[in-house]
Amino acid sequence: MDKCNILFLPHNVKLTVTKGENLIRAAMRAGVHINASCGGEGVCGKCRIIIEDGNVGGGITEKLDKKDVEKGYRQACLSHALSDLVVRIPIESEVDAGVLNLQKTPRKTARIWEMNLEELKDKGLFMPPVEKKYLELPEPTSQDNLPDVTRLISFLKAKHDEHRLVVELPVIRKISDILRQGNFKVTATLARPVLSGRKTHIIHIQPGDTTDRNYAIAVDVGTTTVYAQLVDLISGNVLAQFGDYN
Repeated sequence: MDKCNILFLPHNVKLTVTKGENLIRAAMRAGVHINASCGGEGVCGKCRIIIEDGNVGGGITEKLDKKDVEKGYRQACLSHALSDLVVRIPIESEVDAGVLNLQKTPRKTARIWEMNLEELKDKGLFMPPVEKKYLELPEPTSQDNLPDVTRLISFLKAKHDEHRLVVELPVIRKISDILRQGNFKVTATLARPVLSGRKTHIIHIQPGDTTDRNYAIAVDVGTTTVYAQLVDLISGNVLAQFGDYN
């Protein structure tokens, strides 16, 4: 299968694609932003690019006048790589027109403060929406014969000061097996309510101590694009990310 090498300027980002690949999707894979308010449908005309070297198929529409075409302008969403390419992304295709006036003094400035989340938690100023709690529960005896669900809730209250708890049905179904698999040493995952006054849900239970591994997916569903990140909730690092048109 034929391959084409694409160089995106002014970022100097290189990408190898299959011949015929759509250029706006190639740019997305390369991490190069190109405006496309219509979601890549060829309607808005905002994804203008300049082909400085190489051959592309398509990309010429009524949104481009004759002089633009002669200068190498194409619409990225309708263009396909036919050879190795040098593609320049003009500034108007990278940022919204409203922010192109760089001489204008911003109305507001903002500071980003580094926060110690553990310190905020100790002060009661921060409560993670999803958190893991490790428990070492006593095994049932003839004198201590609490149901497994009640045992879990009771020790979350006693050891971690967790109240107003609801156990999700999938957890109820597997709690007996998980408790015995982990010799009653388990990790419970809690999902706290967004609104005050609601209950905290126990959404998962695992054998052993897994509190050093806690991940979440953050998704931004926009008008034209969907963007997701896999986040390590322990370190705050973004482990993976991907976006595509809505």
